[in-house]
Amino acid sequence: MYNPSITSHLTCRVCGESARGKHFGAVVCRACAAFFRRSVSSPLAKSCKNEYRCNSFKKGYFTCKYCRLQKCFRVGMSSENFQFDRDLYFSHQKADLLKGKVPQSMDVFCGKSNLIIFCAPGSSSSPDPTRNFIDLQFLLDSALKIFQKGPASPVHSKNQLSKLSVSLPFVRESQLPYQSENMTYGQKEALDLLQFNILKLTKWLTYFDEFQKLSDTLKLKMLQGTWSIWTRLEGLANTATSIKRKLHEETIKQMKNDTLIFKRDSMKLDMSWCSKYALEELKFFLPIPTETRLDELTRAMIELEPSDVELSFMLGQLCFHYVGKKFQGEILQVAERFQEMLANDLHDYYVNDQKKPHYVSRLASMMKINNQIQKEMYKHRERVDVAMVFDVFCVDVSHPDMFLV
Repeated sequence: MYNPSITSHLTCRVCGESARGKHFGAVVCRACAAFFRRSVSSPLAKSCKNEYRCNSFKKGYFTCKYCRLQKCFRVGMSSENFQFDRDLYFSHQKADLLKGKVPQSMDVFCGKSNLIIFCAPGSSSSPDPTRNFIDLQFLLDSALKIFQKGPASPVHSKNQLSKLSVSLPFVRESQLPYQSENMTYGQKEALDLLQFNILKLTKWLTYFDEFQKLSDTLKLKMLQGTWSIWTRLEGLANTATSIKRKLHEETIKQMKNDTLIFKRDSMKLDMSWCSKYALEELKFFLPIPTETRLDELTRAMIELEPSDVELSFMLGQLCFHYVGKKFQGEILQVAERFQEMLANDLHDYYVNDQKKPHYVSRLASMMKINNQIQKEMYKHRERVDVAMVFDVFCVDVSHPDMFLV
């Protein structure tokens, strides 16, 4: 901090006026310091007009700039401490000059995300000979046979939604043949789970009489477009039921959102069959279920606790709205007709069976969950598109539309 009492007795060694400390190596005033900086930095050469005999000053005024500059050098002033390019204009000018000289980053140079660049496989110009191919035609043929065979057991009910709700518990009761916690989850287990989820939805749709009236081509196309979102909602309902069985209701209310409920051993997940990247890196692109948390969606499902009729409506509405929006055209018309049919049956359920004509709040809760799941699916699609651009996966499938949102 500047203290007048300390510097008031100092005298400029160049002009003799009051000085304000050291500037460029000598005790000088600010005027001489500014003159020295301008003169040394100037490209113009200065000369004495009086044959270097200028020695008269009047109150610090020099008649010759050259002689004043020479005196600055004699008293010890130096240009070593000059700082250049500190002005904003010169900084931008310097940055523009450097733009073409700065090398590209690794992710720009290689064309791959910097999240995965350090363990990236070979480039697309030299394809990997170990790339896997999965043919799903046999699975679709099995689904078509189930559609043609019809429901496993006859169900008699007053409307379509009621019939779907009666069959839902039987369909959901089916379990995968393996449930061991010590097993490694790899390619075989992933394909078994895919087959299990698709055929489970197929069996449930056989109880929808209006759906069974569609052509085989249309039924298979709608199946391919709905199995993933149906699995998401049905899995959410299973998770909510499991949490409610294991934890007391008051305990769940006291738990904060995103509380960890269950964590799976990530070492038992083998993803090498579909990608060369590590599991933690793949989590950025795929919703890999390595843990179960009490998130907002799970809490909403626990609080709703839907009946079989309500859950059947949620599954049907979500699937048909989703597939209609995805394919448009004829499928959109069919999907809208199915949604209207299920909505009328739900109204009949509340008014005639439950004697609850005012069910708007409950319907709003169901639709909020469905809408949130759709948003998650579209967000997941964006990340899958990024993964496709960076060639993250080393597997091809015969029906890629089944995995596109």
